[in-house]
Amino acid sequence: MSAADQPNSSSAAAGHRAAPLVGAYPASVIRKLNALTSNFYAREAASFSATRQTPWHGWEKAWEIIGERHPWPADQPLNILDLGCGNLRFERFLAERTDIPVHVAAIDNCPALVAPEGGLPGRIAVEFQTFDLVESLLGGVFADRLPHHSHDLAVAFGLMHHLPTFNLRARTLQGLASALRPGGFAVVSFWQFLNDPRLAAKATATTAEGRAAHRLPSLEPNDYLLGWQHAQGVYRFCHHADDHEIDALLAAAQQELDQSPFPGPTFHELARFSADGKQGNLNRYVVLQRI
Repeated sequence: MSAADQPNSSSAAAGHRAAPLVGAYPASVIRKLNALTSNFYAREAASFSATRQTPWHGWEKAWEIIGERHPWPADQPLNILDLGCGNLRFERFLAERTDIPVHVAAIDNCPALVAPEGGLPGRIAVEFQTFDLVESLLGGVFADRLPHHSHDLAVAFGLMHHLPTFNLRARTLQGLASALRPGGFAVVSFWQFLNDPRLAAKATATTAEGRAAHRLPSLEPNDYLLGWQHAQGVYRFCHHADDHEIDALLAAAQQELDQSPFPGPTFHELARFSADGKQGNLNRYVVLQRI
């Protein structure tokens, strides 16, 4: 993945580095899985983006939940962190749902996915950064690269399943929560592809092929390699997180937040629901609010 991980000036001045994370796999295996995912998106960016043009149904429900809790003032800009922004279709969704100015800090490691901002109205201002989340997490500088206590909304859609190991997923949740001002909201999706028998069968077969092709060890439970359409030799790491794991991730993220060098108020879970796919069960959404 692309950019070197350089800490921002305020964090560098503080001299903080989070402890490096490894977890269930050696760092070398994590990097290999991450490289497979990165190469997949770099190679298939155009075809992948072409299939990712419409909003997810779950976004509408999450937006309604947040709006009922806290209607956005019409005279104040909405500050958003979009972690793993992809082709900015969430920003296009926002453009259709609100008339207030929106400032987005959009982060992804595949610039080829990011759609031209010409498709967005002028009141949706996007500042795009490219950096490798997994490398930042492994190097202990992930928190340094995110905003702190300043954003109204932080989202991660289609991201968590690409992060190898529980520890990396928990630290990412902690980073999202730390980005929020008190009263701010976070919305995170967890792809539950094993709920679809067809996807589950494909995942099992593709994982065996990918492990053999790349000499990978056995993967942890609910870890798989998925392919793409009829493309040959491309794989992406994907993890299925069930509700028990989501509970544990939230608890671990809260513990990380309590021990963070950027202390702040806690968060609580507002809602959890399933949406998307033909059966409405392919994504599990969690809506959080900082207190």
